[in-house]
Parts: sequence; structure tokens; C-alpha cells
Amino acid sequence: MVKMEMARKPDIKATLFYTFDENMPEKLYEYKIWFNENAGTATIISNNENASYGELDKDNLKALKKIFLNKRVI
Repeated sequence: MVKMEMARKPDIKATLFYTFDENMPEKLYEYKIWFNENAGTATIISNNENASYGELDKDNLKALKKIFLNKRVI
């Protein structure tokens, strides 16, 4: 597994709760999100060993900002 590092602190830290089996406790995964304004993308790093990291394109970045920052993005 590769450990990702970024040069600056994340713009958002989010902990999401997942239920995979109703008879088991939920799993918590932490996500760190950086907005790359110049590129119009976002980088996401997860502590989930099966997910690691990824990027969002411009359209999905707008949706993410709307959800987490509760504001309209043009």
C-alpha cells in the first residue's frame, strides 16, 4: 500500500459511516479532500486500505462542494 502525502493541509476532512451488515457495527472511513482550484479538480485520500486516493473532475467537484460546503458553486 502506498502512503499518500500532500504539501498542504486538506480543505475538508470527512468521516463517513458505512453499514455493510446490519448485525455488525458500522465502519468509519476518514477522507481528506484538497481542492485544486487551478485545475478545477479535487484530490481525495482515504484511510480505507482498499480505496487509497482519487480525483474528481470539475462537475463532480461542484457537487462535492455543494454537499460539504453547503453553498452554490458556479
